[in-house]
Amino acid sequence: MGVRIPKLYVEGEESDEKVVIENGGKVIRFLDKGESYEGEGKVLGKVIYDDFPNYILMGEVKKDMLIVYEVGGVKKIIHIKKGTKLLEVPAEGYKVYPIVDHGCRILEGHRLAALQSRKGDIRFANTPVNGIVLFLREVPSKRENYVFYILPEEEIKFE
Repeated sequence: MGVRIPKLYVEGEESDEKVVIENGGKVIRFLDKGESYEGEGKVLGKVIYDDFPNYILMGEVKKDMLIVYEVGGVKKIIHIKKGTKLLEVPAEGYKVYPIVDHGCRILEGHRLAALQSRKGDIRFANTPVNGIVLFLREVPSKRENYVFYILPEEEIKFE
């Protein structure tokens, strides 16, 4: 049983799969294929999950997003409003072993990844905040290099 790739919906993107956010995020509706929408809400279209970093600029979310994760058979939906500040935590080493995956809730000081040096010493990349791991990106470079995108708890709005 592998990890299902999360679904990412972004405001203003065209797609067959759409979701509507109404009432400032209080109502979230998934539209059927071909269903049109005439209301006041924001319409978000499905994009490729790996494109996540394209919608982040200097750690800030550029458009409303909705991410649907499946964690242990349970669907989790996170609505991230435009302007939300994310934390980007780098993890770099000769070898990098991610410990947490997207959708994981983490607490300050938790280990995000084990970093192995050329000599075999192990260090850890830890999170400085409580929050949720939204995305994990492998950065092409000579050494292994990942960036964890974290939604800090104070940015999580449960209306």
